[in-house]
Amino acid sequence: MTTPQPAPTPLAILTGNRWFAGLSAPLQAAMIDAAVIRAVPTGRWIYGSGDVPRGLYAVLEGTALVYVALPNAEDVLVHATGKGEIFGHAAQVARGPRLATVLAARPSTFLFLSERALVSIADRHPELWQHLTRLLYEQLGEALILLAQTLSQPVSSRLATRLLQLSRSGSSHDAAIGLSQSQLAELLGVSRKTINALLKELAREGAIALRYRQIVVHDAKALMALARKPAD
Repeated sequence: MTTPQPAPTPLAILTGNRWFAGLSAPLQAAMIDAAVIRAVPTGRWIYGSGDVPRGLYAVLEGTALVYVALPNAEDVLVHATGKGEIFGHAAQVARGPRLATVLAARPSTFLFLSERALVSIADRHPELWQHLTRLLYEQLGEALILLAQTLSQPVSSRLATRLLQLSRSGSSHDAAIGLSQSQLAELLGVSRKTINALLKELAREGAIALRYRQIVVHDAKALMALARKPAD
């Protein structure tokens, strides 16, 4: 009988994040020790646009959807977080209101570091604020790359990029993505029919498997190759 594998610890999950992995071990430990774990049901707001920032979040399990309101009051899905991703720190660093609304796409678990905890950690590790500024810079660079891909790459390549980002699949281990096809279509700005056809093609090629309300990445290398494919 197969022995069930223990659930990964918050530290194990977050060391899969390149930024967090680059922090010193004492700073990593201080952040983990000061954080609390929050379980959020599907559809529940984590915070809303205009809210006063109360701290930052890291995804331990599940997915968070990030919406930005247009001047006509329409909310547009602009991002979906992957496992290990850190968010909510921009307003914390800039001391301004939240710029987006974030909610759970499915039952999700987050690590939450309150503003008070961040200040306390920074008293002992003043380099924390510089590290958070660097994280903002790195995420801005990622956002610019996604924008460039949107303007220049075919939908299939953009889909592969998003699947890799959401699965954080850099190894041979299978990784599950808990987004619906409709949410993926909204995220990429195309029809659900288009996404459905592309996903079925990837499934036929063995790169992914389609399950009920779930996409499982089997072959990250195949997706990486597709993500780098230039427009015709």
